[in-house]
Formats: sequence, structure tokens, C-alpha cells
Amino acid sequence: MTHCRRLVYAFALTTLMSVTLFSASGCAGALMMPFYLINGTDAPAVYKNEMKDIPKGSKMLVVCRSNLNLYGSSKPDADLSQSVTYVVSTELKDKKKKKLEWIPYSEIEENFDEEEINSLSFEKIGHELNADYVIGVEIDSFDIHHSTQFYQGNAKVLVRMVRVKDGETIVRESMPVYTYPANPVPSAECEELDFQRRYTVRLARNIATLFCPHDPHAEYATDADFAKR
Repeated sequence: MTHCRRLVYAFALTTLMSVTLFSASGCAGALMMPFYLINGTDAPAVYKNEMKDIPKGSKMLVVCRSNLNLYGSSKPDADLSQSVTYVVSTELKDKKKKKLEWIPYSEIEENFDEEEINSLSFEKIGHELNADYVIGVEIDSFDIHHSTQFYQGNAKVLVRMVRVKDGETIVRESMPVYTYPANPVPSAECEELDFQRRYTVRLARNIATLFCPHDPHAEYATDADFAKR
């Protein structure tokens, strides 16, 4: 083996050992730091291309609805609509954020009653409010009770994005059941309404991953927040 090859071999072996030691000691993240500095920690939106194709100046509307009879809980429709609107509109990248106009949920409440919201098509609601696109969320199931003594949110939603002018569905995603937090929270530690609101925000952030970049590690951080309470 030539001197040059010995040096290359030694360098490769040293690098391999360093990676192994860093991984064993929980320091592997240090090796990834240059990657994060260049690429950031955010994962791209699931429907990144579809969002990119929305024309500048488009008016966006979020409508969440359900026909659920929830025992001991208030319907999440309005809170979820407002939360999805807020999360998506604020977490889009700056360039895209400036392109879109978001219609507040208050305009839905002022123009439609609950029966109309649940019966009219998303494109009809959007047309009445002069929206160009509607993000429609059908809440198939929603429950915040793990048992009589514990809270744990579980919900399943079908999400669509509809172009109002021709009624075409641009996005359609039946999302898996979203459970949060991973460990049930004793009901003695949290008011029911407060827990439902916090869970609704987490559900909104999960829905928003379809439309905007997101931190895939944020879920673990917020699980830890619950654990500390």
C-alpha cells in the first residue's frame, strides 16, 4: 500500500469512528449542522406544486364542517376554520404569503347559518364570498376523551382544495386519524375547553402540512410540553 493510499485509508477510518462515537453519544446532530444551515429544518408542503400554481392575488377561504353530535364537547368547526386559516396564512413562505388574500371566518358566519354551511358545496360558499379557492375540511370524527378521567384528542378529516370558478378539486386528501398528545392527559390537570382548543390548534397545524412548509420535529416538542404539565 502506497503512502498516499495509507493516508486516505486512515482518514476514512477516523471519520467512520467519529461518526460512530457521535451517534453513540447523542451528538450525531452536530454532523448534520451544515445540512440544516444550508437547507433549513422545514419539510416541504405535501402539495407544494399545487400551492405554487395559485395565481397572485387569489382570495382564499377555509371552511370546516361536520355533522357530529359530540357528547360533552362543543363542535370544533369554527375554531378549526380559524386555526387553519391562521396557520396556513402565517406559515407560508414570505413570497407566497404576499400573493394571497385570506377571507376571515367571520364572513362565513355573517352570510351562512350552520345548516347552509353543512349542505352547500364548497364552491358555492366560495362563490358567494368572492373566493377564488376554498380549502374545505370535512370532519369525519372528533373526540377529545380518552376515558372519563383522561383527555386525548383523536380526529379524522377529509381535506379538499377547490377552484371556485370551475369547481375543480385541486387537492383531495383523506388524512390518517390524528392523535394528540401521544400520552393521555389527566382531566384534573386541564379544563376541557382549554384542552379542546389546544388540540384543535394542533389538528390545524397537521392539516396545514398539506399546504405549507413545516417543522417535522415540532410534534415531539409539543408532546414534551404536555408531559411537563
